[in-house]
Amino acid sequence: MSDKELHPTMQRIYDETGLNANSLASLLDVDSQLVYNWDKRGISKKGGLQVSQKLGLDYGWILSGTGSPKIEKVFNENKVSLSGRVGGWVPVKSYSKMGYDGYYTEMGYGGNGGDGYVPSLTAGVNAYAVRGSGDSMYPAIRNGWYIVCDPDADPTPTEFVEVQLKDGRRTVKEFIGIVNEVLHLLAVNGEKRTTFDMDDVEAIVAVTDIVPPSRHVNDYPTLPMQDIHYD
Repeated sequence: MSDKELHPTMQRIYDETGLNANSLASLLDVDSQLVYNWDKRGISKKGGLQVSQKLGLDYGWILSGTGSPKIEKVFNENKVSLSGRVGGWVPVKSYSKMGYDGYYTEMGYGGNGGDGYVPSLTAGVNAYAVRGSGDSMYPAIRNGWYIVCDPDADPTPTEFVEVQLKDGRRTVKEFIGIVNEVLHLLAVNGEKRTTFDMDDVEAIVAVTDIVPPSRHVNDYPTLPMQDIHYD
């Protein structure tokens, strides 16, 4: 494919990094055909976020070509590594109404930042955030606060997880363990123990951060993240 056939978003990435389609696919751990599709049609929002976090390129610059391409200074000023679990701004997946029983059904966007972003110092490229409403998880998770869920992080006993059930319900609880194909959980407020057959469970996703609403932004930031305190 000649340079003239490349979509501008991809041309910018290749010119700035010196990568080609195959090396970019390897770096992002995606299929080469996906990158070739980006070459023709432009990179997707999710792909742009992956490139931003992996290569330290500004997300807005990738999509629009405006501003500065580099955001290393944003991460370096906050002592966040650009390798491995890079951290950064996590797209909000949905605003979800928590029921009195602690369950909710996902509403809204599929993790493309349509509901804005919240910061995380540890999240991977596939992480997403969910905003809870209601007081079913008070005081650990307050009304209007965000939980950052990372499918690539390992669930850890005694820490919170988002459990996705095959019937569409979701819940955030403390992960106890899996014994004889039965998932054992504890309510966030510590009052009630819950079990599920693993046949009914779609996924168990680690919760890596709990973020207050004051940290939420509507647009992908190009300014340095402030020091994050959740107290």
